[in-house]
Amino acid sequence: MDEHRDLWWESPTRDRGRVVHLDFDGSFAFDRGGALVSIQVSYESWGELNGARDNAVLVVHHLASDPHVAGEFDGGPRGWWEPLVGPGRALDTDRYFVVCPNLIGGCYGTTGPRFPAPGDGEPYLDRFPLVTPRDMMRVQRLFVNALGIERLRLVVGPSMGGMVAWEWAVEDPQAAGRVAVIAAPVRSSPLQIGWNWLQRRSVEMDLDGGKVTGRAGQTVARGVGMLSYRSPEGLSGKFGRDWFKEPGATLAKPGTFNVESWLRHHGRRIAARYDPYTYLLFSRAMDLHDLAAGRGSLEDALSGVTCPVRVVGISSDRLYPTDEMRFGADTLRAAGGDVVYEEIESQNGHDAFLLDTVPIGAVLGKLLRD
Repeated sequence: MDEHRDLWWESPTRDRGRVVHLDFDGSFAFDRGGALVSIQVSYESWGELNGARDNAVLVVHHLASDPHVAGEFDGGPRGWWEPLVGPGRALDTDRYFVVCPNLIGGCYGTTGPRFPAPGDGEPYLDRFPLVTPRDMMRVQRLFVNALGIERLRLVVGPSMGGMVAWEWAVEDPQAAGRVAVIAAPVRSSPLQIGWNWLQRRSVEMDLDGGKVTGRAGQTVARGVGMLSYRSPEGLSGKFGRDWFKEPGATLAKPGTFNVESWLRHHGRRIAARYDPYTYLLFSRAMDLHDLAAGRGSLEDALSGVTCPVRVVGISSDRLYPTDEMRFGADTLRAAGGDVVYEEIESQNGHDAFLLDTVPIGAVLGKLLRD
């Protein structure tokens, strides 16, 4: 790893965690204002680039994730999309060079709020520029170019990563090659923005003048998020009304349902591994997602998409419902785009993109073969 790394960054596979430095003659200007004169991008990769450099698959990670997509198949720790990446899998590392960079503003080695700001050398923290999915895509394009890749075989992303994948389709469809958008709309809705506000407000309660004073707020924020990621049917099937700890006779011992224990577990996990400033930054980036912003109408924005696109919805997704996925696909089709909508039947809600990898792998495999 390089000298400037986020405090939260620990590459699960040290030999695979690498960085690329992007230095600008002027500066990189963010969509909402602010600029950086240089950006460090950390990434992990699997497989090898071929001689033509046209077999690269770009995986765009979701909000609370990192560049470690896979690794168990060759002796490393398990990644968040392990069943999809490896020899003979949907993203076949015998055929494709699969790469996942940590997004700009992240907390796993890419320039973000924990990096020193020019001038005073202190961490940016809440002075870091607001980031949009469009900014994320533009930094990724610079990163891909720095690897010597002019055209990707596929760009694929779930959730926030799908928002960035949408931007690839709109901004640079020739370089994207093919795009798979999984569980991500063309713009964020008031309900989605409201859920993110609740999470940010909770995280902010842990912060005081740049100091992290606790992790209770981030634990609650993650709980709000986890409930939005699952369906009522899935939660009932997984937990029912079973107890983790039976209640006593007074309010001092109210007991703990299994679902409460699960929420607490995931809250503590993310508080231990994830920078709260990145949590704030990325959740706001999702709020700012709108393909039409600065491009006229949504139809205008989508009219230049020339690459094949697969839009994947999840039947029980309450965070990004299937009607929003269909709307994106239908609008792209009306604008003349080559688009197919596919729907994953699952009771796992939004988290099906992590849990139901078999049907997702089938979609990606077909898209790569077409």
